Amino acid sequence: MNLRGTLYAALVTARGRRWPGLYRAYLRHDRPEEAAAITRTALRRLLLHARSHVPHYAALLADVPETAIRRDPLAVLARLPVLSRDDLRERFAALTATVGDRATWTLNRSGGSTGEPVRLWQDRGFTERANATSLFFSHLAGREFGRRELRLWGSERDLLEGTAGRRVALANWATGTRYLNAFRMTTAGMRAYLEEIDRRPPRLLIAYAQALYELARFAQSEGIAVRPPGAIITSAGTLYPVMRETITAVFRCPVYNRYGSREVGDIACERPGAAGLWVAPWAAVVEVVDAAGRPVPPGVEGELLVTSLMNDAMPLLRYRIGDRGTLAPSGRSTDAQVLAHVSGRSTDNFRTRDGRIVPGEYFIHMIGVVLNQGDLRRVQVVQRAYDDVLIRLIPGTTPPDTAALVRAVHTVMGEDCAVTVEHVADIPPSPSGKYRYTVSELGDPASEPVTDR
Repeated sequence: MNLRGTLYAALVTARGRRWPGLYRAYLRHDRPEEAAAITRTALRRLLLHARSHVPHYAALLADVPETAIRRDPLAVLARLPVLSRDDLRERFAALTATVGDRATWTLNRSGGSTGEPVRLWQDRGFTERANATSLFFSHLAGREFGRRELRLWGSERDLLEGTAGRRVALANWATGTRYLNAFRMTTAGMRAYLEEIDRRPPRLLIAYAQALYELARFAQSEGIAVRPPGAIITSAGTLYPVMRETITAVFRCPVYNRYGSREVGDIACERPGAAGLWVAPWAAVVEVVDAAGRPVPPGVEGELLVTSLMNDAMPLLRYRIGDRGTLAPSGRSTDAQVLAHVSGRSTDNFRTRDGRIVPGEYFIHMIGVVLNQGDLRRVQVVQRAYDDVLIRLIPGTTPPDTAALVRAVHTVMGEDCAVTVEHVADIPPSPSGKYRYTVSELGDPASEPVTDR
């Protein structure tokens, strides 16, 4: 930490905050040989807590001896049923811990981008661990706590919490943090953001993946060059290869992807010199399963189940987070988990009537091809039914080849798929501020039967 950051960390520690100490502990224990043991210890503690103090899990674990949990917590976890968003809504009280200081709990909400809103309790311990984990990921990207950091962020809630009030202003000054509003991605706004980055390049730029991609595309189209930040972390959306290429070309610095959600916090991040998203061993256990909830081998894509190790108020065990991904093979039994890739939300991918999944990445590449042939400010591809796709376009001065777009959709969705192209004046972000390039309106794929392939 620099002097300003060190003084601020000492101040908040004196006031009872734990995140500075946790952050230092995470730095000390960042050793490959410790990862698996850290996860087992945290999971063992959480399962014992849930068994004793969370009615939903007390019933599920009633016949499981304490010795079994202590001996092999991962095996016990694997026997629990998948936790869905419906469970969170319908069994809210039973999933809430019966112990803890509720005066310090926060009722958080998530689901603005999925159309399936949920609410959940998060205790102070979660907040402290989540803050320390985010700082640790920033450290991996090369940012010393207290050095200048810009955040191109989109959530109105986070923006208000990050910019309002004297106490928050002091915290932002002490931590070197400044927010740029991703809701203001107008021509004038984007030009101003690029000017700020160029005038004082931050040690770290943290941004919504989609918003930063829009900013990079704008810089390219306007011929604006900026001095490079020290590094970039993208979050809150899938960082497709074409997006990473564009962002890297414009900002000329390392780009790292980070993964998490409002329900579980930041849990995984790319590390310098390593492939995949490293799962923080104190933060979560990640499983990859098929449509029936059965584990799939490393290297095989499936649905992600996340067990957050950080929240006692409302433990989320084997939570169906709504994303798809792949686990990388583990080299040693002591290694941390690594996500080979996260392919985006289930609702970002399209599906055909015969059960095939068409990754959203295909449409991002398709958009890139069309951009090389015409001027296109923004696009969104919406699957309204198995055989009905809508393409919304905000064209620029040179109209794109819409026939090429239609042919590209037919290539993966079939010739019988109806494709409608609409020219619109605006494509607003979701309520959370995220730009969604692909949207499926088919609902939760896990609740639908899949025909034989």
